[in-house]
Parts: sequence; C-alpha cells; structure tokens
Amino acid sequence: MRLISPRVLAQLRSQGAAARLRLSRFTEPRPDGLPPVRVLLSLPALLLLFGIVCVSLGLNGTSSGEMYGRLYAGTDSSLLAGHPEKIRSDEWYVNTSWSIAQVQQGLPDRNQTMPGGMDAALPHDLPRADWSVILRPHLWGYLFLDVGHATAFKWWIGALAFIAAAFCFLVTLLPRRPILSAAIAVGFYFSPFFHWWFQTVIFWPLAWALVTMTAILWAMRDKSWGSRWAWGAVIAFLTPVMAMGIYAPFIIPVVLVVAFFAIGAIAEQKRKGSTWLELLKRALPIVIAGALGSAVTLIWLATKSKALAGFLSTSYPGTRFTPTGEGTPLSAARTISSAFTEALTYSNGFLGLNSSESSTFFLIGAFMVPIVGWIAFRKGRARQPLPWMLIALVAVLVIFVAFSYLPGWNAIAHFLFLDRTSDSRIRIGLGLASFAILGLILSQLERDRLYLPLWLATATAAVFLISQAGVAAAVWLVEGRDRLWHDAPFWWLYALASAAVIFWFARRRFTLGALAFLLVGVLGTAAVNPVYVGVFDARKTPVAQAVMELDRSKKGTWVGIGGVETSAILLESGTRAFNGVQGAPSAVMWHDIDPTGRFRYGWNRLAGIGWVPGQGEPQVSNPAPDQILVTFDACSDFAQKHVAYVLSGNPILGTSCLETVDSFVVPKQTLTIYRVIPAPQ
Repeated sequence: MRLISPRVLAQLRSQGAAARLRLSRFTEPRPDGLPPVRVLLSLPALLLLFGIVCVSLGLNGTSSGEMYGRLYAGTDSSLLAGHPEKIRSDEWYVNTSWSIAQVQQGLPDRNQTMPGGMDAALPHDLPRADWSVILRPHLWGYLFLDVGHATAFKWWIGALAFIAAAFCFLVTLLPRRPILSAAIAVGFYFSPFFHWWFQTVIFWPLAWALVTMTAILWAMRDKSWGSRWAWGAVIAFLTPVMAMGIYAPFIIPVVLVVAFFAIGAIAEQKRKGSTWLELLKRALPIVIAGALGSAVTLIWLATKSKALAGFLSTSYPGTRFTPTGEGTPLSAARTISSAFTEALTYSNGFLGLNSSESSTFFLIGAFMVPIVGWIAFRKGRARQPLPWMLIALVAVLVIFVAFSYLPGWNAIAHFLFLDRTSDSRIRIGLGLASFAILGLILSQLERDRLYLPLWLATATAAVFLISQAGVAAAVWLVEGRDRLWHDAPFWWLYALASAAVIFWFARRRFTLGALAFLLVGVLGTAAVNPVYVGVFDARKTPVAQAVMELDRSKKGTWVGIGGVETSAILLESGTRAFNGVQGAPSAVMWHDIDPTGRFRYGWNRLAGIGWVPGQGEPQVSNPAPDQILVTFDACSDFAQKHVAYVLSGNPILGTSCLETVDSFVVPKQTLTIYRVIPAPQ
C-alpha cells in the first residue's frame, strides 16, 4: 500500500530539484573560484541576528550565579538552565566583580578600589571609557547598556566573531558548500577547550588568525585591489584587538600557525609561477594592515609602560619562560582525550587537573596527517605542485609537539616565542592548525575529486579509536574501572562517533561527516555553561546596600575577611578596600600593609588578596602562587592607621578594637560589618 501517491511524490521531487537548483545558483562561485559576497556573509548575518536577540534578552553563559547561593537562599530566577561552573572563578568572581566595580566608579582609566589605584587595562582588561575601548569590542556594551546586557554583549561578540571567521575561512575553500562550512564552524566552536576556558582572550586571537588566513587565500586568487584592502581593513582592526589582550600563551601559538600557513601559501604560489613582485603586490594590503595594527598596539603599550613594567616585574607570573620538553605522557593523554569530555563535567577535571586545564579539542586534522601524506605523494607522483599549505600546517603541529615533549632546543623555542606559552595553552595552536588542515583536506578532495582508498580512510579512523582506547586503558589501570565508567560512561560512543567523522570526511561523505562533527561537539559541551539572564550583581544584596550606605555617610577603607563573597561585595560596592585580584601591585597599598618590605616576594604577584584573623601586624603567605593571604588584627598599627571598616564572614572575629555596625544572615554564614575603633591605651 502506497503512503504517498505518485503525483505527490513527483511534486516533492520537483520541489526538491528546484530547491537544489536555487541553492546551486546561490552558491555559484565567481570565475576565480571564490565565493560571492552573499555566500560569504550568509552565516555572519545569521550570527548577527542571533547575537542581537541574545543581547536584547540578556542571555549569556556567565557562571556569576555561583555567588547567588552564597548570599541568598532559594532558587536563582535568572538561572534558566544548567548550573554555574565553580571552576570558572576567573569569570564569575574576578572579571565580574571588577567589571561591576568599574561601572560603580564611572568607568575610570584607573580603578580606585585598592589604595593607590590599579590600571584598569592591564592585565584585567576592565571596562573603561578611554580611547583604547574602540579596540576592545567586548567592552562596548558597558558604555551604553546596564551591566546585565553588557555582560551578554561581552559574552557573545568575541565568540560569534570567531564562528563567523571560521565560516569565512571554510567557505572560501569550499564555496559551493556554505551549509557544510557552517556546520563545521559551529562544531569547532563547541570544542571543550573553548567552553571550559571561555574568555575573549581566546576568541579574538582565533578570529584574527582565521580572518588573516582567509585574506591570504583571497589575495592568492582575487585580482581586485578593493577586496584585498577590505580584508586588510579587518586585519588592521583585529590585530590590536588581539594584541591588547596581552595574553601571550594564547596569542603566540595562533600567530605561529598563521605564519606557517602564509609560508605554505607563498610556496604554492611560487610553484605555480608567481614572481616575488607579484606576491608582494598581492600581500601588500595584509602586510600594511598588520603593520598599522601593530603600531597602534605599540603606541597603546607605551602609554601603559608603567603598569606593564610593574606586571612583568612581579615574582609571579613575572617574565615566565617555559623550557622545552616539559610535557609528560599524562599531558599527552589530556591533549588527545577528546572522547572523554564528560569527565570534565562529572569530576571537575580529568587525568589529574581541573576541567579548564584538562580541556582539549577533537584534533581531527592532526589525526588526518596520513591523508596529507597521501595527497602529497599522489601530487608528487603526478608532477603537480605539492600542497604546501597543508605541509606547512603539519610542520607547525610537529613544532608544537616537539616543544612539549622534546627537550634541548630552548634557544630556538625562545626565538619563536614558544617559551612564552605552556604545554596546556599551546593546545589552542594545535586546535587551530587541525581545523585549518581539515578545511584544506576537504578542499583538496572536493576540487580534485579525489577518493581516498578504503584502507587509508579506515586506518586513519582506527588510529583515533586506538588512541582513545589507550587513554581508557591507562585510566582503568591507574585509577580503576569505576573511575573510568563513572567519569566518562559514554567515552566509547564519543570515540566511535569521532572516528566515523574522520572516516566519512576521508571518503567524501561530507554531509554525514559534518553532522557527526557538529553532534559530537554539541553533545560534549552544550551544557558546560549555564543559560543565564544578565549577571549576578552583588550591589543589590542587603549587605552591599548597607556597605554602600555606610561608605556614603563616612568614607573609609575596608578589609574583607572570609571567602570571595566578602571581596566581591566590597569591590562591587565601589568602596576603597584592601581586597581583590591585583595586577601590578599598588606601591601605596603594600607600603601601608608591609612598610618594611619584609613580605615583598609574597605580595608582589598577580594574585587574589584574602584576609584572615591574626595577631599583630599583617603577615603575608601564599597558599598558591596566585593567592595572597594576609592576617588582620584590628588593634595593629596597620589597622588603626589605615582601616575604617571590616566586612567579615568569620564568626569568631572580635577584638576590643572592633565595633559591630550590622550583621546579615546568609547561607552558611553571617556577614558582619564592623567599625574599627581606637585600641585601648
């Protein structure tokens, strides 16, 4: 019995054929093989609409709701789905608290929370109202919007710009396949590394890298000066956007990937007969754009020389250099263990580190290196130009791996600036290079209509499966079967699906490969960050209202004793306080605390400052390299001279030099406001 009549079936087939024809016309490449502008801007336009909707509604993935349970009982109505990630304290405590502090203080160039002030730009990149914000797109929202919508704007703009750049790169290589390119670009965005780190200092370098590589591809093919200068303008803007993030461990690897990609592109063009003069003319807009962007960055750094010098002269992190060969078999397992993404959620980490440090990519391009070799062999045998861009990207992968696991070449690593990064952070370069390799392989297979032998596609997928099975076996042997199946119960399913992605792409089953790639990414990380409306603003809490009222009536400097919530309340309330995560240490503040400089090594660092009850003058210790713990005695000379108020979550705090002003019962503690009074004579 037929469920669909022949007539209806014929109509459906006709409509399908018409739709395919319209899509074919829409994606028809230009004569030079590049995609038309309508295709190039298709996904960016959709991303723009998505971003407008999310920002309008205040939707974002902040974990700032972690503070809610510390200061309120009950359910956080702003949390729509998921749960805050405690491990992301750099976002929900450090950046959120400082950003709201800046808003409360009127977006100054120097934040005045800590005595002596702190540069708002370095290293925290806080919202501010100076000329450099033109080149900090993620901070634009704070100039015009409330903090909730500004947080949503900051959350999305860098990430969406990165997805758009990834799409432009892929669709330039695969102009007839915008849907395929969109699926892979979005799947790449859902890499565990991005969602466990989720910071603008990750997304802007990647957006710059992908735009620059796309501009190189256009410069190789497009004869129009207009399009080259248009790409150059975007690069000129994104170069200081990337560089002003100043986080070298993420910037250096992506810059090296772009440099090797450019070398490969030049080699390909030379083999095709281009002269050096022709290459220079084609590259001129990119070179000029990069130079202009770098010049703007240098001018900005010159205005920040004092803050930069103070930051670089800290005892931690200072000018850290990582020697070659510091990687271990354990770190190698973390790097390739993309099938174990569940463990990052279930156990706050995997293989011995926290979730952020353990997160990685599905390094599909790295596992497809044998296919690069097959393509190169085939082209060489046919006396065709070799795929030098692919070869160059494989070379940079080798350099990254050598940096982590091959000791003894520190001078070369220093010359390449690799020693400014680290084994876990260099994964951003591995991920970018793998993504670019995938795009170039698909382009080669599509353009040359190549079909890989079944044995090669199967063997390549099998290598990935074996690598994941090896990680599983190691966890089983070292930590036990229960740990493996509790932390990553579906690792085998992720491994099989990822291997299928490799196989399908290798066999030119692009649609199946892209869908599986997207599915693996979304299932692995879509639930990492919560869906949150706005941002948790501690200024609205009763205790913060009391702090602000007391500070308005009679200003004074505060000390917060207890957990991060006391520091967050003081920062967001706009008070002057000896709390917070400092960049370059304030000489004024630390002279007040440690006038003799006895504890200079302990406090001269990028670190969070916390206080605990103690006896006598302040004593400084470091529970961790990025933590400063100071003792407080209200009767000490320091407190008597420099502290007016104390906010404490410590229930046993009480001396003859403190007077209770108010107290607030919050979950798990009572927050008490004290006034410092003169010590008994």
